[in-house]
Amino acid sequence: MQTIVKRIVIPHNKRIIVISDIHGHYYHLKNLLAKINFTEDDILFILGDIIEKGPLSLKTLHYVMYLCDNYIVYPLIGNVDAARLLLIDNNSTEDCNELFVYMKSMKKKWGSCLFEEMCSELEIGVNKPEDIDNAKKQMKIKFRNEFDFLYNLPTIIETQNYIFVHGGIPSSDINSFISTDPFQYLKIDAFMERNIQFNKYVVVGHWPVSLYNDRIACSNPIIDKKRKIISIDGGCGLKRDGQLNALVISAADSENITYQYYDDFPVAIAQSSQEESVDSISIRYTDNEIRMLEEGDEFSLVEHKSSGYCLWMHNDYIYSFDENTRCDDYTDYRISVNIGDKLSIVRKTSRGYLVKKNGVTGWYSGMISQ
Repeated sequence: MQTIVKRIVIPHNKRIIVISDIHGHYYHLKNLLAKINFTEDDILFILGDIIEKGPLSLKTLHYVMYLCDNYIVYPLIGNVDAARLLLIDNNSTEDCNELFVYMKSMKKKWGSCLFEEMCSELEIGVNKPEDIDNAKKQMKIKFRNEFDFLYNLPTIIETQNYIFVHGGIPSSDINSFISTDPFQYLKIDAFMERNIQFNKYVVVGHWPVSLYNDRIACSNPIIDKKRKIISIDGGCGLKRDGQLNALVISAADSENITYQYYDDFPVAIAQSSQEESVDSISIRYTDNEIRMLEEGDEFSLVEHKSSGYCLWMHNDYIYSFDENTRCDDYTDYRISVNIGDKLSIVRKTSRGYLVKKNGVTGWYSGMISQ
């Protein structure tokens, strides 16, 4: 597997849509495209991680292939897509064992994976590692078009004003990346924290944008016009409050950049107002060590180790209840709400609601109507 660079010229009368990190969430993708009124007059870029970590990888892949056949769509490969291809393609006993373990873990955590869905469609049972080799042979015949589609996805696409890539790039010297190892551009964590800038916009996914803020959890795209970097991964499926983002670039002005998003949380109307909290924290998995101070039935008092910040945390987000433990991504931010605001309900608790408002996650203690 080598880096493939593709260069295209975008007509000036075309609206550009950019989506990334769908992760097998077929209905999120379909509903988001409907929300932004995607048509044959638009150009759609999909920045990889089409499959895995979601419920409908194969159906999502087929839908993306359908879009490519019927619209102007440029999909790219993501690190998860590439890693799954390599795992399926390799036939050693060790690789078969690894795929078997992977399949079981994905079923437990996400409900399914591409390999299992292909086996199901072929009516092949995989009950032990020894079953993997035969399953691979059959699916490579049955799903040849799907595998060819994924293998031929480019790593980087460059246009007049934009560079699209899943993880990021170390410089603007695109030619030097050709035929190199693609994973160095597919898996760049926290790309926006690198001291780098470009002469045209570099649009990336891979790293959920909520991980960039240690006070407020926000899943909306981050647009840095000075350094010309845009990060759009809304944490679809990976984060409990995640969303699928669509970057929308105006046909008339390449600097006119907006966004829309889709999530499937139920929506309610706020019946009372509340002010934003002065102090808050957004704990992310990159720094999630906590100390248990007081265990409760629903919420427990914990201390975030690195900051010393103390907060009440819902027990469902705590991995274990000993003195030293870790937690899932979590915030105690009290969101600003006006009467009549639309709120997406992430979780209902005895202490109020964990909600999203315009892509921002926070707590609301008022009344709602649905």
